[in-house]
Amino acid sequence: MNANVAEPEMAASTLSERRAKAADFGLFFRKFLAKGRTISSAVPSSPSLVAGVLRPIDWSKPATIVELGAGTGPVTQEILENMRPHHRFVAVENDGDFCEVLRRRFPEANLLQCDATRVREPLAKLGIHKVDYVLSGLPTPSLPKRAAVRLWQWLREALTPNGMFIQITVAPVLFKGFYHRLFDSVNYRMVWMNVPPGGVYYCSRPRPHLSRPA
Repeated sequence: MNANVAEPEMAASTLSERRAKAADFGLFFRKFLAKGRTISSAVPSSPSLVAGVLRPIDWSKPATIVELGAGTGPVTQEILENMRPHHRFVAVENDGDFCEVLRRRFPEANLLQCDATRVREPLAKLGIHKVDYVLSGLPTPSLPKRAAVRLWQWLREALTPNGMFIQITVAPVLFKGFYHRLFDSVNYRMVWMNVPPGGVYYCSRPRPHLSRPA
């Protein structure tokens, strides 16, 4: 390609990406103001936070991955770019505006528009009963009690023995005790390069005796 032609095309692509990011920020912020309890953050996850979420995944091994609360798709995009034929991936999002963005941006993605705490039956219809990684962008600690119970019951049933629940947070370390009540193993990674500073919880081995979060 002629360099004189390529440069304007690259500039146009960069401008388009910036506009898309600005639109994502605007949409997220409006949703946060309107539905603060159901939206975990006022802004989409940064590349550093996304990298933290995907850090435990060994892409060389087969796995079923479910993303709860896909938003505008920063995590979704990285999964689609890294996954191989031996992976199965489903993104779950309940908000209609976010789903519209996801369908337009990732037409190849398997997207379920449903309540993330009622995902058992929609996944079963796809033949998915066991999951290796559940990636959550939900405001999990602030979920209503019944919704939280549904989520934890499904996680205990669905996670494979070596499966992991990976939770994004923008309240660093604050909820570590909350997750320790639900899982035998909980690790935390701080992500400073995020606005606001955030982190990721890596949780495995759900405690079988709990019927609901405390």
